Amino acid sequence: MNREAPARTGLAAIAAEAGVSPATVSRAFNLPELVSEEVRERILRIAAERNYSPHPAARALRSRRTHIVGVALPTLDYAIFARLINRFQARFAEDGFTTIVTTTGFDNRTIHDKVRLLLDRGAEAILLVGAVEDPALRALLARTNVPFVTTYSVPPDPVVPAVGFDNGAATASAVRHLIALGHRNFAMIAGLTAGNDRQRDRIAAYRACLAEAGLTGADRVVNHGFDMTAGAAAAAEILDRWPDTTAIVCNTDIFAVGAMAECRRRGLSVPQDVSIVGFDDADYAALLDPPLTTVAVPASEMGALAAEALLGAVRSGQRPEPRVLSADLVVRGTTAPPRRQVRSGARGRA
Repeated sequence: MNREAPARTGLAAIAAEAGVSPATVSRAFNLPELVSEEVRERILRIAAERNYSPHPAARALRSRRTHIVGVALPTLDYAIFARLINRFQARFAEDGFTTIVTTTGFDNRTIHDKVRLLLDRGAEAILLVGAVEDPALRALLARTNVPFVTTYSVPPDPVVPAVGFDNGAATASAVRHLIALGHRNFAMIAGLTAGNDRQRDRIAAYRACLAEAGLTGADRVVNHGFDMTAGAAAAAEILDRWPDTTAIVCNTDIFAVGAMAECRRRGLSVPQDVSIVGFDDADYAALLDPPLTTVAVPASEMGALAAEALLGAVRSGQRPEPRVLSADLVVRGTTAPPRRQVRSGARGRA
């Protein structure tokens, strides 16, 4: 044993001498891009003087070869997100990566801490959903060399490339289908729009299509939380306030299921009295009675292509390549030409 060699010193002792927290010392080794150059150099100098070297796992983190990939999803309650993550995870598993998933909710204005947690766990790449609207997260992304990709929309973002689809164009295809069937009185069930570019884009496209055609309903947008009971409650509000409505555009299949249930409760036939369109093409959509007309979100394809984009970026050190996919309308049994007569108590045109 060499008694003249400086004794090894723990991370806490280095933190105390450097005047920083142990977490900052850890980041100086593991995620150096997240620590200011001045602080990092001070920590590394003290560590060298004390003959300190990090744990082998930390050295892997410093070299960015943790073989961990992070995913920040709004929720795990939606089967459509499961499709995406299954394909994404499977592709990364082929290259020996472990996927860590965190949920953020549907409001992208306050997701910095959840994404930062993935970075702190050593994620070499991170998958997001929707536009980055959190200023703190944007600042973090601007100074990190970890590649990010977002999905489910195609925001024009110079920092975070997208592997997604045009939500507005997808919604427009559904509205135009209903217009072609002869519908003139519309309403929409939408999710909450704060921090959610997907919902905002769908609402904007719905309103633009109706304005182009000079039709009723551009102002008939009811916003609710993301569950089936919310869909039923929104449909009840629509049918009470605007009983002449013959077409309801739902921004998720979950809303559509709730709307169909509310129509049945009122003795209304779908699609003879009310046509309903969903969004997602969830696994159950084709099994409903009648089967649901809906926009087919390419969730599995998004997952696979997002994984390829991030893997390419990890290997090359270059920015991930963006991709724009199509989301096509699948016409089934919940849409039909409207009945000519106005329902009892209706206002406006039939």
